[in-house]
Amino acid sequence: MRAELRAIVASPYFRNSKRYPAFLSYIVEKTLQGEGSEIKERLIGIEVFGRPADYDTNSDPTVRNTASEVRKRLSLYHAESISSTGVGIYLSLGSYQPELRFEPEPPPFHPETTFAEPAEISLPNVSGVSTETAPGVAKASRARLKWPIWAVLLSVLFVGGGLWALVLHLQKSPFEKLWTGFLDPSQTVLIGLPQAPAPAALDGPFMAGPLTKEELPSWIKDNPDIAAEDVSAIIHASKPLMEHDVAYRIQMDSNITLTDMRDRPVILIGGPSNLWTTKLLAPLRFHFSSMNLLHVEDSQNPQFKEWAYVLSKVSGPGSHLTVVQDCAIVARFHDPTTGGVVMVIAGAGRNGTEAAGEFVASNELLKGLEKRLPSDWKNKNLEVVLKTKVIDGKTGSPSIEATYLW
Repeated sequence: MRAELRAIVASPYFRNSKRYPAFLSYIVEKTLQGEGSEIKERLIGIEVFGRPADYDTNSDPTVRNTASEVRKRLSLYHAESISSTGVGIYLSLGSYQPELRFEPEPPPFHPETTFAEPAEISLPNVSGVSTETAPGVAKASRARLKWPIWAVLLSVLFVGGGLWALVLHLQKSPFEKLWTGFLDPSQTVLIGLPQAPAPAALDGPFMAGPLTKEELPSWIKDNPDIAAEDVSAIIHASKPLMEHDVAYRIQMDSNITLTDMRDRPVILIGGPSNLWTTKLLAPLRFHFSSMNLLHVEDSQNPQFKEWAYVLSKVSGPGSHLTVVQDCAIVARFHDPTTGGVVMVIAGAGRNGTEAAGEFVASNELLKGLEKRLPSDWKNKNLEVVLKTKVIDGKTGSPSIEATYLW
C-alpha cells in the first residue's frame, strides 16, 4: 500500500501539488495504522493544514475542496491504469477514510491461434465443369466474401452503440441543468431563510375578512421561529450540495447583508416573508404581489390572478381558516446586484415553499420542465410558476403553470 501511495503522489496528477499529496498521505497512513475511523474533517484541517482547533469548518471548506480534488485525481490515475503494485487506493464520495483494495490480477494473455490461408485448389479442367462454376469452390468463395461484410457491420454496430452510450453519459440530466452554478466545491453557498411571521405582524390574506386572530389556524398561531415547510425546502435544497461536497451556510434573512451575498451562489427560501426574495424578484417578470390577494403576478399580464394563495373558512363548531391552494416561484438567474447566481425557492405561503423545494430536488418533476424548454435552457436565466393544492394542511404535488427564459 505504501508503495502504491508513493507511486500515486509521484504521478503527474499529484507531483506538482503540495496539498493533495499531503492530504492523501495523511489519510492512508492513518488507515494503515488502524485509525481510519478517527479521520474527521476537523482533524485533517488541524493536522494537515494547520488550522486552529476551534476553526469553523462551515466557513472554511479547505478540507472538503481538497478531498473532492483528490477524488478526481485518483479517478484519473486509475483510469489510465498507471498502477503496477497490485493494490488500489480509492476515496469514496462523502468519506475521508480511503478504501485500500487488492486489485485482481489481469488474466494471462493467450495469443489467438492463427491459421494459414488454405492453399489454392486447382481442379482439373473436366469437360463441362469449370473452376469458376464448381459448386464447392463457389460456396467457399461466397463465404470468404460474406465474412468481411459481417465483420464491418458488427464493427459499425459496436462503435455506434459505444458512441451513443457516451452521448447519453455526457448528457446532463434536468436536475444537473437546473443546479448549474451551484455545484462547484470551491465555493460556499449561502442559504437565506425567513423567520415565521409573528401573529401581531400578520396582515394581507391572513387577516382578510371579519376573522380575528383567535380564528386563525393553529399552525399560524403557534408561530415557530422557523416554519416546518421551510425546513423541508432546506433539506431538499441542501441535498445536491452535500452530494457534490459543496459547503453551505444558513442565515436568517434579517441578518444577511449585501456583502454576504456578493460574488457567491445564493439560495433564498420562502416568498414574501423573506426580505431578499422580495427584493430580488421584484424586477423579474414573475414576482409576488399582495394587492387584494396574495398571488404570483405576471408583469406582462398584471390582471391575471389565478396563481394565488387561497384560504377557505371551515364552517361548523370551531370554524377557522384553512389553506386550500398555494402558489410558488422557482427561479435561477444571475443577479447584477449580488454579482452571482441566485436560486429562489419560494411559495406565497409555507405549502408553496414546500412544493417548490420538492420540485427543485426531483429529476422526475424537472423532466416535465425540460419538455417545455429549449435544449440550451441550462445556460439561461429561468423562472417557473408552480401551483399546488393543500388538503388538511398537507402539500400536494406541484404543477407547472408557466415558464420564462431570458
